Amino acid sequence: MSQSPGARDETVHLRLTWDEEANAGYLYLTEIGPGEAVTQRIVQNPIRGLDDVILDFDAGGRLLGVEFLDHRVLPPGLSAS
Repeated sequence: MSQSPGARDETVHLRLTWDEEANAGYLYLTEIGPGEAVTQRIVQNPIRGLDDVILDFDAGGRLLGVEFLDHRVLPPGLSAS
């Protein structure tokens, strides 16, 4: 697999937390400090009956994490259990 010019090969440590009672989870793309996530964007799921996801960004516009409001929208390979 070839990389585009300027691409870097870095290891990213993802962490998924899940709240069974709320049927909601959070995929951390990095560690997030208190007050670091300052902007949220709701992404509407185009499939009727599936809940939206929420993207959290820091003040510099970097994506910090993704909130899943329904276990059925988790990416393949991630488990809510």
